Amino acid sequence: MIGVFSTVVSQSRLGRIKLVIIDNPAFRVHYRLTFAMLLACTTLVCSRQYIGEHIRCIATGVPNNVVNTYCFFTATYTVPDTNHSAHPGVGPVHWDSRTVRHSYYQWVPFVLFGQALLFYLPHLIWRTYESGTIALLVNGLQRLYLRVEGDKDVSVPGNRNIPSEATRWSKMRDVMNHLDTVTRFRLNRNWAAVLIGCEVLNLVNVLLQMKIMDKFLGGQFYGYGLHAFDDDDNRLFDRVFPKMTKCDFHKFGPSGTMQTHDAMCVMALNIINEKIYAVLWFWFVLILLPVSVSALLWRVAQYMLHSRESFNRILLREASPGARLDPVDLAVIARQTTYSDWLFMYYLSGNMDGIVFRDLLHSFATGLRKEPGSQDSDDDDTAPLGKAII
Repeated sequence: MIGVFSTVVSQSRLGRIKLVIIDNPAFRVHYRLTFAMLLACTTLVCSRQYIGEHIRCIATGVPNNVVNTYCFFTATYTVPDTNHSAHPGVGPVHWDSRTVRHSYYQWVPFVLFGQALLFYLPHLIWRTYESGTIALLVNGLQRLYLRVEGDKDVSVPGNRNIPSEATRWSKMRDVMNHLDTVTRFRLNRNWAAVLIGCEVLNLVNVLLQMKIMDKFLGGQFYGYGLHAFDDDDNRLFDRVFPKMTKCDFHKFGPSGTMQTHDAMCVMALNIINEKIYAVLWFWFVLILLPVSVSALLWRVAQYMLHSRESFNRILLREASPGARLDPVDLAVIARQTTYSDWLFMYYLSGNMDGIVFRDLLHSFATGLRKEPGSQDSDDDDTAPLGKAII
């Protein structure tokens, strides 16, 4: 079992540390933790070595392999109103008996795998739109790199280079040119909208998948975690995932008369299914849904407060520790940037060395103060945008 989960983790990149971050922790809970969890559940359901055969049926006059295959691909059933039977739901069927058919177990691995893909979809959309822009801009400027005096980079094991001071300044000029372009021509106006749209899609995905699972389990999912361990709730686990079921196998007798063979089936797969959906209920209802809602509320707070200097001081310093940001620069950024440009800079700050970002912020604010029409342009004699770091 440890090997199965290790394989899933390695294939889903769960164990890899990303040097460039283009989203928030709530987003990563969706496409990394939840995606890996659902893939692990899919693998577990399909692994026979943990539970043996998925179904084993007993029937007189029919070969076991035939009745096993037949009852697995057709639907078994239970009789909920059966009293005084050896197993819940397994007993004689009368003309007025109510039966409940169970065919979902055939689709459990497909549904779990489809859910995993849906959780990865918003990240795929965002990563495709972002196209590695931040990674390209901050390459060589991350906090994991050291400064090297001189004009030559230093090679280190692992096919990496430690950039020199000259290389660092050159890369900063590239970042400034990019910021200059996207700010003047408003090329970043959709950047925040697409990111927030993907975060909204995460929340919609959670709600939609909870609805799908409730429909899949016959309307039992919403109350599954609340009453699954309640003895007074008629053993909800046994009703949703019965361990013993019935199956009718029909064949012709020697004289051509239709014969019905009553089979009793052991649903070993449901031992795993009931645990999986109990874990999914707690994960979706108690963790994933509150995290998704909180992430969107935080975005709303960012949008409302990003134009305040005090908010910028706290958030940008938290994203780029070690940087002593100039209050005047923060004031200019607060007044003269859109939320999309501000958010782009926020993610730049989280992926840069603190001192590098301080210099970048100062140069960017200097350029904004020198722009025609800026309320700070008449009071500042510093270099124009992109020139202060040359």
